[in-house]
Amino acid sequence: MVIEAAEPKLRILDPTAAPIPVDARLADRPDTLNGKTLGLLDNHKRNATKLLDEVQEMLSHRYEFAAVIRRSKPDVSRPCPEEIVAELASTCDIVISAIGD
Repeated sequence: MVIEAAEPKLRILDPTAAPIPVDARLADRPDTLNGKTLGLLDNHKRNATKLLDEVQEMLSHRYEFAAVIRRSKPDVSRPCPEEIVAELASTCDIVISAIGD
């Protein structure tokens, strides 16, 4: 008895990111953080909250922020929800994201 196997399908996934375009540039930096709104994004990894607490305290000794907005991703393994990204982009002058350890 001969059994003919269907041809296996092989799907290859490439996890590498596309190269950075040659015309890419860093975002403009403010001259000072005084009077600016600081955004802090916790990616939900262990110790990320502690790290952001320290960053906020350290920066608050040097600058007088108009406001500090803290947000947290609900899941470490997924991208940040678009509504959080949109909120931080529209309300903050600078955003720092912590990755924890």
